[in-house]
Amino acid sequence: MKTWLIALALAFVVALTAVAVGCGGGGEEGSDVPTDRPTLETTLRSIAPTLDDLPSGFAIQEPGEVYTDNEEAAATDPDGKQVALDRYNEWGRLLGYRASYMTNDTMGAFINGGTATVTVVLSIFRTSEGAIAAMEWGREVATDTSRNMALTPGVISMEAEPMSFTSIGDETLAARFTGKIRPQNMAAQVDVDFISHMVAIRRGRATAYIIVSAISGAEPGPEVEALIRVLDANLVKALE
Repeated sequence: MKTWLIALALAFVVALTAVAVGCGGGGEEGSDVPTDRPTLETTLRSIAPTLDDLPSGFAIQEPGEVYTDNEEAAATDPDGKQVALDRYNEWGRLLGYRASYMTNDTMGAFINGGTATVTVVLSIFRTSEGAIAAMEWGREVATDTSRNMALTPGVISMEAEPMSFTSIGDETLAARFTGKIRPQNMAAQVDVDFISHMVAIRRGRATAYIIVSAISGAEPGPEVEALIRVLDANLVKALE
């Protein structure tokens, strides 16, 4: 059960890594922005949510918190490694972060319907212009069903559409995904409905996005806006 739920949690991370982001410290943008790995990791971690920010009964999944440089992020990009690496370098992407969380009551969510997974992706850019460019690219791919479906293990159908959402930060992007996933490690063949809400925001030279997925007929609830507001508040503090 958990294996395919983890796949669902990570379903769109590869395709949309550039949309998500963390942020750097304060000060003028450009050459004086901190670029050393320890400082970037500390900044990203200060933006990331804590377990207290997540819905009750959620736990982080292996491999835990992951930091990605441009080479690592480009390795699984849908446009190919070199194209992606050139794009990240052009944007001035400095470092990324991602973590996935899953409900402890996976069977309850499967049987009764409920929010099953939450994925958080962050990145840091050298300038606001780079973060703006990443958001623009994200708007192009956010509802590209063929791109996202090809990267999602076990998904047998998917539809994507823009989603109305409260404006948060300097920019907001939201999309809704619906479809069916076929668990690959179960004795019986079962097709499970899922609904995922993806919300990305930019604040200055930082972006952050979350994907909240519900299964078995349920729809993600108020935890989506609550969590994105936590991330926005953390971005504000980190950019001061």
